[in-house]
Amino acid sequence: MLRLILCDDNPRHNQIMTHHLQEILPRLPMPAEIALATTDPREVLAYAEQNDGDAVYLLDLELDHELSGLDVCRNLHRLRPTADVIYVSAYAEYAMECFQSHAFDFILKPYTPQRLENALRDAILHIQRSRIVYPLHVTAGSVTRVLNQKEILWLKMDREYVTAIMTSGEFTWRESLTRLMPRLNPDWFIRIHKSCAINRLYIQHLDTKSRELTMKDGSVLTVSRRLIHEVTGVMEPPAAPQA
Repeated sequence: MLRLILCDDNPRHNQIMTHHLQEILPRLPMPAEIALATTDPREVLAYAEQNDGDAVYLLDLELDHELSGLDVCRNLHRLRPTADVIYVSAYAEYAMECFQSHAFDFILKPYTPQRLENALRDAILHIQRSRIVYPLHVTAGSVTRVLNQKEILWLKMDREYVTAIMTSGEFTWRESLTRLMPRLNPDWFIRIHKSCAINRLYIQHLDTKSRELTMKDGSVLTVSRRLIHEVTGVMEPPAAPQA
């Protein structure tokens, strides 16, 4: 079940979108429901913190609150790194900044129901593709595990051991990062240091002056001087490969 979470500081706009969605939901290729419609962005973050599963967050950009839509999106991605956020706003001039916050789509008000339906269909397709497992077989002692590469945020090397920091915890096994890199999806993983590689899907921010890379889980990693230009060139996280 796909959950839709609406947040607009104008209750009337929430009502209008709810009306449109009630007409659209039966036509979507995935069962869906409106889980929350609110004017308070704190309720959106509370929902994300307490609820896992497939969800699309439809956010206004300008909210009558200390948190803007951009703030909510950034906080959402800290809680749920793969959350799909669609901005619904009348401020077209902020569209580029919205996409830089790794939102899935931007719907300009006033919108048509068809535009809203198309955005949701695209989001559902993205969710369905993201379920494809990209396996990485690793062995630690007598334990062999199949890790989903999409769930690996970053990897660190300590002596002859590699640790994968994942959305669901950590796993360590004996292997060099040099031997591991060819086994990883080259569209996602990039080395930022001789002892560290990151998944571009989870990049939050890069400070080129300090060479500090912030990941969506809050980790701050140092990029080597030798690799800073290569990392800067791939700052836009790619989409998951199509099936």
